[in-house]
Amino acid sequence: MHISEIRLYYENAPLESSSWNLSKKHFRIVVPNGEFVKLNKFRNRLSVEELRDFCLKYAPVHVYFSVLDWLFPERVGKKYKANRAVPLGGEYVFDVDNHNVWIPHKNHVKGICRECLFNAKQLTIHVCEAIEENYSKILVVFSGRRGFHIHVLDFNLRDWTYYNGRNPIKSHEVARFKYTKLLASICDGFNRLRHQ
Repeated sequence: MHISEIRLYYENAPLESSSWNLSKKHFRIVVPNGEFVKLNKFRNRLSVEELRDFCLKYAPVHVYFSVLDWLFPERVGKKYKANRAVPLGGEYVFDVDNHNVWIPHKNHVKGICRECLFNAKQLTIHVCEAIEENYSKILVVFSGRRGFHIHVLDFNLRDWTYYNGRNPIKSHEVARFKYTKLLASICDGFNRLRHQ
């Protein structure tokens, strides 16, 4: 894709209010030459309009934002290092792509077929039903490849572990690991039923 086409995409993108509080997110973009740019170095908190302005300027091929909400998003360092950034909470994301829902194909198929995507959709619905036993704010997003990302917007780490003020990143990591383990067991049960 040419840079002018990328800029045109961002120029025409609707500025709708999103389900995420962007001001507490940490943003990185991948520019056309493959380099990562940390947007929070330029400005601590970003609004939707400011994010679009950066996208128009840099024409990123990908825009990433943190799952966690940060008190100081400009201080976020490499993965699992807070650098005094102070995580405040944030959503939990379950990636359906990572689970074995694909059908073995006789011929090698590049990409994903409709039946595989249908199976991913069925599993996504099943996982959402399981999540709704604990949480009510769920957002499902197509991953752009072979499945879906389920965002649990009202996830609370204290539901799964205690909060360690000396190591808040570890607290988030432990809570997400425990919840992922629970949901993965639900997925495995769903796959066993489907293959019987």
